[in-house]
Amino acid sequence: MKKHFVFLAFALFFLSLISLVSAANIETNYYIYNEKVLVKHYFDSVSDLELRLPKDFSALEINSEYQLEEADNFFLIKINSTDNLSIRYITQSMVDKSKDRYSFTSRNYLNEIQNVRLVIPESAVLLEDGLVFPESDLISSDGRSIILEWNNYNQKQIIVDYEFLKSKNFIWYSIILIIFLFFVLYLIFQRKIFKKKIEKIKEKIGKKRFKEIKKEVLTKNLFEDEKKIVEYLLGKRDNEAWTKEILRDVGITKVKLSRKLRSLEQKEIIKKIPYGNENKIRILKK
Repeated sequence: MKKHFVFLAFALFFLSLISLVSAANIETNYYIYNEKVLVKHYFDSVSDLELRLPKDFSALEINSEYQLEEADNFFLIKINSTDNLSIRYITQSMVDKSKDRYSFTSRNYLNEIQNVRLVIPESAVLLEDGLVFPESDLISSDGRSIILEWNNYNQKQIIVDYEFLKSKNFIWYSIILIIFLFFVLYLIFQRKIFKKKIEKIKEKIGKKRFKEIKKEVLTKNLFEDEKKIVEYLLGKRDNEAWTKEILRDVGITKVKLSRKLRSLEQKEIIKKIPYGNENKIRILKK
């Protein structure tokens, strides 16, 4: 008697293990778009499969040889045997609408344990007073749509009630969001303009102050005529000028200019750049 009990327990365990393996081998996915449903079935392997299709099916795709028979209210797919079977089609018969309420209903004609996944449309939500039957094992979202999942499912049908968010509210929310984004962009734009103005003012002040400091440093401890020459060069573009310009504008004699330029060159304040018979005098950058 004890041996029979052990054998029975082992047999039940073996059968439950087979059912779990079977559940992992069949998957059914439903994707609702508006009032149409894309149905996808996946099988690791099948033998003598018979699967009902709704009368209004379209875009049928099967990666195996099959027979299609028409009955009164449905079509019947027959497949002898194959591995990695995929069946997909589109139907409208699974979605019913009543005012603003929608109801998805799928009947289980496989009579096999399977994993089922339902993706309801974007911007749709489950009804608070609606039906989700049987209760799903998991409710999640991909950021756009709500997803319901049933593991080891083998009941007669699935029913899920849902509705779309009110379009008026959605439009108002969209308008408010656009206005808010526009305001934020405007503030960012104005802030950049203000920042550029401040930087330009700082740059002008900085350049002016830099020139003043440079002038103070360069003219420190110089004789009067040397100071005049340096200040003249600092006021010229690129801090350089021809000797004839200096002679003409500063108002000192040619002999004195030559002596003062030689002195400034020895102090490493200026540099003579010969061009034929003429020299260009340039302030050395410090």
